[in-house]
Amino acid sequence: MLVKAVLVLCIVVVSWGAPHHHDNPKITTVHVVPHTHDDVGWLKTVDQYYYGARDDIQHAGVQYIIDTVVQELLADNSKTFIYVETAFFKRWWEEQDDDMKENVRSLVKNKQLEFINGGYCMNDEASVHYTATIDQMSLGLQFLQREFGPYATPRIAWQIDPFGHSSAHAALSAQMGLEGIFFARMHYQDYENRINNKELEFNWVVEGGNIFGGKLFRHYEAPPGFCFATRCSDPPIVTNKKSPEYNLDERMDTFVKLLQEQADAYKSGHIMITMGGDFNHENSHKYYKNLDILMKHINANSTANGFKMIYSTPSKYMDAVTANVDGLSNKTDDLFPYAESAHSYWTGYFTSRPTLKGYVRSMNNFLQVCKHIEVMVPQDSNGVSSENLRLAMGVAQHHDAVSGTSKQHVADDYVQRLAIGQTECETLVNNGLQQLIGSKSKLHSCRLAYNESYCPILGDVSKDIFSFVVYNSHSKTRKVFVRVPTSSANYRLINPEEPTAFVSYVPTHYSTYKINPEALPMEAVISIEVPGMGHSIFQLKKDFSMDYRYILRNVPVSKVENIRVESMYLIAYFDGNTGSLLKVTNKQSKTTESINPIFLNYRSSIGTKEAKQTSGAYVFRPLTGTVAEEIGTPVLKNYLPGEFLTEVWQTYTDWANFVYRIYSNKPYIEVQWTVGPIPMDYGREVIVRYQTGLNSGRTFYTDSNGREMLKRVIDYQPTWNVNLSEPIAGNYYPVNSRISIKDTNKNAHLTVLTDRSQGGSSLSSGQIELMVHRRMYKDDFKGVGEPLNETQFGHGLIARGIHWLYYSDTDNYGIHRDIGLDLFYRPIIAIGVENEVSNLKKSLIKNNDPDVNIITLEKFDESSILVRVENIKSNSEGGNVISVDLQEVFGKFFSPNYKELGLAGDRHISQVVTNMREHLKDDSGHVIGLKPLQIRTFLFKHETKRETNEI
Repeated sequence: MLVKAVLVLCIVVVSWGAPHHHDNPKITTVHVVPHTHDDVGWLKTVDQYYYGARDDIQHAGVQYIIDTVVQELLADNSKTFIYVETAFFKRWWEEQDDDMKENVRSLVKNKQLEFINGGYCMNDEASVHYTATIDQMSLGLQFLQREFGPYATPRIAWQIDPFGHSSAHAALSAQMGLEGIFFARMHYQDYENRINNKELEFNWVVEGGNIFGGKLFRHYEAPPGFCFATRCSDPPIVTNKKSPEYNLDERMDTFVKLLQEQADAYKSGHIMITMGGDFNHENSHKYYKNLDILMKHINANSTANGFKMIYSTPSKYMDAVTANVDGLSNKTDDLFPYAESAHSYWTGYFTSRPTLKGYVRSMNNFLQVCKHIEVMVPQDSNGVSSENLRLAMGVAQHHDAVSGTSKQHVADDYVQRLAIGQTECETLVNNGLQQLIGSKSKLHSCRLAYNESYCPILGDVSKDIFSFVVYNSHSKTRKVFVRVPTSSANYRLINPEEPTAFVSYVPTHYSTYKINPEALPMEAVISIEVPGMGHSIFQLKKDFSMDYRYILRNVPVSKVENIRVESMYLIAYFDGNTGSLLKVTNKQSKTTESINPIFLNYRSSIGTKEAKQTSGAYVFRPLTGTVAEEIGTPVLKNYLPGEFLTEVWQTYTDWANFVYRIYSNKPYIEVQWTVGPIPMDYGREVIVRYQTGLNSGRTFYTDSNGREMLKRVIDYQPTWNVNLSEPIAGNYYPVNSRISIKDTNKNAHLTVLTDRSQGGSSLSSGQIELMVHRRMYKDDFKGVGEPLNETQFGHGLIARGIHWLYYSDTDNYGIHRDIGLDLFYRPIIAIGVENEVSNLKKSLIKNNDPDVNIITLEKFDESSILVRVENIKSNSEGGNVISVDLQEVFGKFFSPNYKELGLAGDRHISQVVTNMREHLKDDSGHVIGLKPLQIRTFLFKHETKRETNEI
């Protein structure tokens, strides 16, 4: 996605050939990097971009770009080109005959065609969970390895278009063996500061890996006036002096000035210019012909102008820089938030399209389940596999997909791709679980998402008994709560393996019927223990003599005084009139703190005289001079006390409500928020603010893609003196999985965990706010060309999600890691209508260490499986080296002749780690050491055989 800017270029024409002196007489090498940036969906869908359809929206056809580039490279072995988006290249590659494939392999071997980044897409860095980043990068990098071998192994992370950059992504890139990362977007004040200090290139030193970082000088397009793509209107270079269009002298003088401006901002005597842009090189012959003229005449006058141009690649450029510069500065933080000007903070997309963000997150978990079952139960050769969901998830991580910044019809296409993959994986998972439990009848799926409470099979009142297979994709045994819709409360829980399992029945929330009018009237909430990467079974049997105490009945509001709800870990207090949460007591620390969630909204700016910038899909800009406004009036709607679960329903308006849930054996309070349809009287950005009595000052903490927690300080950046014209939007950060504040005097923390990515901040001491939904009627002029106005069923979109509130003392703060994994790895349920099963409870692996997480268990090829093992604790949270016995953890899947790979599984670990002795120092045989936040990847040889009723 390229935002067009109006550039005014003042040119002083001088005689071509006049000297352009440098402070350093050394000739600067100009690395010319021809490229194309091909969005995997944005204004058009993936297929529309690939085939060149819908020119009425945007002229772009990726297949023609690759066709013409390959022909130009084959015609001249001096030319180079880089390609990034494997999703497009893979499709093109599969359409080619063997002769063309061999030609392309020769280009790759000759380093004319270089793949960089290598992922299936160029993923977003704010809204993407780290496990999804690993999966999509692996999808692309492993394809390149299979088709081209070591000749195509990328060395560079090319993140030129995402709208801000995370430290976690930098660390993951380093662990994949990528040595440098280049990007084009940086806060305009940071950019100016780095230009002045010649620090646009730096060492990015982050927990989990170090990497060379480089900010492109002028975004990622060609220097202004020198784009030779079909989509551009810049003039060609005319060398014929007899032609009235002759412009060689002017073009050369102008270009040298641009080169000099760029060279003055760098230290190495090398600069890189990107010759390409969005969907450029559809006529690559035109582009290269003009580049050849440009380079010929610049190089003929190198002594005079001080520049020498060469066809190059980002990896060659990085090598030249690191060889010629001593002592690059270090950067240890991230690059959020991104702002291109004083009133243009790109922090709205942290929340845009909340239901898409929620769906992508839930499919991330479901994909892991699908891959587990593929390993556990080899499938019949009927075409059912995890492949379509893998591909759909690879596309969904694109920086205009999960970010919520595409056109509506493109967002619909992302959802459709995920749904197709989900359907296929449901068949695979149901068939696999059916075999594992020894069932004779088919299992069925019900999509029990937050936005619906409907399952046709469970609405069949003629059935007397239902069997539920609960699969736990988490690697640890845990007690989970599952919610399933039912036609009534007349079902008794049966679980012979676990007498402590229990059920509570609650009425379906009234707002659910706005989402799905066919929702069933009751929900059964069952607590059950499920082994790590394994399953448990429970049954609901029709019984009209059900014990009334399991049914949560509403206490008439008129009889409710202030409410006190106690669990094993906490006591929660609610106002009996408003239903508001008032305070929470942590029973372990014996401390009490006021915690009050409220709905508010910011009015979206439609531009001012000072700045025309509006709020939109990318940009968050609240109305100037305003603060968040109250929404409606909080009222207690229902109070449903129970022995194992208590719910408090609170409504603010007919389009905003909370449901508070306190589970008897959980250390958090679940806050379900439902927002929508948002009225369109003006643009609104809806937030949930948690007001507390904690003295957190100006500091708060947010996660980086679900990994380490980063310190944030209001109105502050660690590498430059920030000056904010947008004090609200400029202090918003991406919250991928959690945000927290702490009071050191009280030794207390409050952490809010999220079920999807959202924008958040702590604008005042003791407050946390999270933006949960947005709707506006103005575009923000960043390219998408339509307002963020999502609808469903003819009305505005209704979004529903959950927050988990965890109030703790400092000693138990680290438990947020375990809670976060519980929220991410939601249990998956398959449903049957018969009760003859043989394996009621089975586990796939054995992981007893609370700080070890098994990220990946997947089929790599027909004779091997890939696993990833993670230490979830960071250094700052007291993380230590953990010993993991691979044979004990993975059991029959372990093979003694295993090998370790880089994080993406496309290269041996020795190609990633420079000091193997240090890397292996904590290993002994099949016992490996995991440093804090370290992820290690292993390949086990494993012949997959069909095994009935066995894991």
